[in-house]
Amino acid sequence: MCKQSLSLTKFQLRSIDGHSRQSPQKKMLFFVLLTCSVAWSVSAQANWCSITGGGVAFGSYNPLTSTNLDTTGSLIIQCNSSFNAVLTLSSGAGTGASYAGGRKMTNAKRGTLTYNLYTDATRTQVLGDGTGGSVTLQINGKNTYTQPIWARIFGNQRTAAAGSYSDIVIATISY
Repeated sequence: MCKQSLSLTKFQLRSIDGHSRQSPQKKMLFFVLLTCSVAWSVSAQANWCSITGGGVAFGSYNPLTSTNLDTTGSLIIQCNSSFNAVLTLSSGAGTGASYAGGRKMTNAKRGTLTYNLYTDATRTQVLGDGTGGSVTLQINGKNTYTQPIWARIFGNQRTAAAGSYSDIVIATISY
């Protein structure tokens, strides 16, 4: 378990094992916005997938500008057998978060910054669980697959206070 301060400037990966040893429909939960990185491999019977990820550095955000702050990261997914899997992301842990209205990063004083994660460079397809206007990603097993993640903090958030902001987003691979 990483114990470091949370920060808006980094977007890294951590794994959470989701009881994946019961039936052919396995679920593995991954992904957390933190300033630490851990690569994981979770196995269940004959099929398994592993997921690792790099950072997304937002840098400094100016709440007084109407310009969005865009950046990118990626998830690397590898499965050992030929099977189809689905990647989904939660809406995050921030109060009021939604796919359509945006995910919410919070700071220590409960301030929020609205942002979202996307499947495309034009930032029109919100990566989620298939509800609220979001889309999921189909992953074909037995390949190493790199999924870019495009991120955006929306401009004109004039009430945002100075400080570090973070959120927890859970990625689920179902197969």
